[in-house]
Amino acid sequence: MKNTNLTTEEIKVLTMVANSQIEEGYSEYDYVSSPQEKGVLGSLVKKQLVYDAYACEDGDDFMYCLTQTGFNICEQLEISTAHIIIFN
Repeated sequence: MKNTNLTTEEIKVLTMVANSQIEEGYSEYDYVSSPQEKGVLGSLVKKQLVYDAYACEDGDDFMYCLTQTGFNICEQLEISTAHIIIFN
């Protein structure tokens, strides 16, 4: 595994986000199972690897997606993103 300065938990949650993303800007990662997972997501947001696609909307809903940097880190870690539809 390449050195990405990510913890084991960050890699686990990044993988979950990548596996849940369907297309650019849309993901099924819309449920957090624990306060620890929520904290790890916050860390990934600060590192600009994921973002909340609903962040600009009112309400408590969220939907985490990969940023371009997140895609790049996934590639380095050999986390598959081939299933994610990207619009050009």
